[in-house]
Amino acid sequence: MTSADMKELVRHIMEDGFNRADMSVVYDSFVEDYVRHGFGVPSMGSLAEHIADLSARHAAFDGARFEIHQIVAEGDTVAVRYTFHGTHTGEFMGVAATGREVTRPSAAFFTVANGKVVEGCVVSDGAGLIAQLTD
Repeated sequence: MTSADMKELVRHIMEDGFNRADMSVVYDSFVEDYVRHGFGVPSMGSLAEHIADLSARHAAFDGARFEIHQIVAEGDTVAVRYTFHGTHTGEFMGVAATGREVTRPSAAFFTVANGKVVEGCVVSDGAGLIAQLTD
């Protein structure tokens, strides 16, 4: 894949998969043994865990979406800087619904092989998100 193809893959995952709550895009774009290393968010040891986490975000936040600010690619890695947006309408990480609108800036680095994401590293302010819900 070219750098442009890999950037399009990540854009497709975030906008057409997560933002439209179409998990079939995620299933088609990741390998089953996908591993997500989390810094400020939980790590995941499989694609099934990753999809469960994404689905939980949709269940807890109305209008859950990623706003992409920048995507760059080099070698087999795609980096994306984005902001999560949503309205907290369901339990999330033990916090009951607050009705608050939240944002959380993040960055992710995805390794791509044979047209699919095989590994990810997400750096995010998880504590800041919880603070938005509990302060």
